[in-house]
Amino acid sequence: MAKNGFFSLEQIEEKVYLKVTPPEDGGIMFRTDEVTNYLDQIKFPDYDLVALDTYIKGNDFENPLYLWTGKMIPETERVFVHITDKGMKALARFYPPSTGGSLLTENEIISDVKMAGVKHGIRRKAIQHFLEHHEYCHDYIIAVATQPVQGRDAKIKYYFDVNATAKPKLNEDGSVDFHQLGNIRDVEEGDKLATLTPAIKGTAGINVLGKKIPPQKVKVKRLRFGRDIVLSENGCNLYSKISGHVTLVDDMVMVSNIYRVPANVDSSTGDIQYKGTVEVAGNVNTGFRIEADGDIVVNGVAEGAVLISGGNVVLKRGMQGMDKGEIVAKGNVTAKFLENCTVSCQGSLKADAILHSHVECRENITVRGKKGMINGGHVETYGTIHATALGSTMGAKTEVIVKNDTDLIIQTNDMKERIDEIQAEMEKITKVSEGVRSLVEAGEEISPEQLQFMKRAAKSKPKLARELKNISLERQDVLERIERHKRACIKVEAAVYSGVDVGVKDAHRKISENISRCRMVRDGADVKIDSL
Repeated sequence: MAKNGFFSLEQIEEKVYLKVTPPEDGGIMFRTDEVTNYLDQIKFPDYDLVALDTYIKGNDFENPLYLWTGKMIPETERVFVHITDKGMKALARFYPPSTGGSLLTENEIISDVKMAGVKHGIRRKAIQHFLEHHEYCHDYIIAVATQPVQGRDAKIKYYFDVNATAKPKLNEDGSVDFHQLGNIRDVEEGDKLATLTPAIKGTAGINVLGKKIPPQKVKVKRLRFGRDIVLSENGCNLYSKISGHVTLVDDMVMVSNIYRVPANVDSSTGDIQYKGTVEVAGNVNTGFRIEADGDIVVNGVAEGAVLISGGNVVLKRGMQGMDKGEIVAKGNVTAKFLENCTVSCQGSLKADAILHSHVECRENITVRGKKGMINGGHVETYGTIHATALGSTMGAKTEVIVKNDTDLIIQTNDMKERIDEIQAEMEKITKVSEGVRSLVEAGEEISPEQLQFMKRAAKSKPKLARELKNISLERQDVLERIERHKRACIKVEAAVYSGVDVGVKDAHRKISENISRCRMVRDGADVKIDSL
């Protein structure tokens, strides 16, 4: 068994010597600075440091080394404690007593360890091992931290293709395949739609200094769903109440029936307002309007029409808006082309071309068909804009903007102020209600004003609680969006033509000459252009 080398002080008559016991069986030899540190700790008188270093490095320990002339007070067995790994463990190193010195007891060792700052996790087995073997100049793990018990993130399992409405097939040439979108997922009444595995919070640990070690934060999720869906009693499963189709819009599960228009939306159908998905086999003619809580799918051309969707909008042949066409979608917009129209969507947008249109998005915009052109008009989003070309040789006024999230940050701050107001109001209601309840329990009469307050509180507190929950969830969604688009930029695969105005997070630049294959990012107050 390997034993480290160690040293001790010996009093021989009127002189003090350093006696060295060399290591055995592959043990480790101590260094000079360990001896000097020990001597400093016991406040040993002056000695010859050079002679000490030469003696230890000489490796000849048959005779002890003279240190000092005089009578020294006997030193007891010593323990030095070193806290390491940011308080995760403590090491103890023991040194033998000098001539006439006593050995440490278990209680004395524990007391010395605590004096060194260790408050938790002392290993009595390590102390017992030392007391049995007295191994000196050897690191004992004298204390260890209690590790935190990590929690578990919440998980949601969806029993349908969540990407069906968000990712149309992209062909090798960059165009979008509208023939096999697969963006409607059928469900039957009673089908399970999603299962939530709730988050489990972790348990804090304690380091050897007695301080808490917090567990990692866990991600909390919730099941969000629309109409015609039932939540199980345990709050962890969603089931469809109807036969129809299911979509996922901004993490909200929605089911609905589908209203199919066999031909065009025109004077034969009038305007359409529907609580589910609307699928049009033909065109949507100028002047007509479709409003749907679910998706809107148009197999033909949308002309100067208005399409308002609570989900996604899919235009398989695009929109020729004639400056009258308008699309408003809470989900994604996918179109063959968008021309002379206005688009506002809370999700992402994919098209083969955007021409002379005003487009506002919250997520990424991808225009990468055969031409992949954004030419004329104004296109802006919080996400990344990825196109084949910006502008054209014709010089039509074209603005392409990646918006700054300053307005979103202001929005979250306003929400936080409202959250604080609601919490303060609820605390006031609780405090007054508890006071009135105490009076009633004590048999005292309450005033008409107090009774009226209790009635108002019974109505207003649940309403405030719902508002608090909704605004807190909405604020979390906005914060996640800010984080998601921190590195948003403009990417162009082919050409950016002269005259195009670009902006990235409040930095603006007018392109003065044609450039190709580039990536535009904000650099201070300017737009920096890098090659792809």
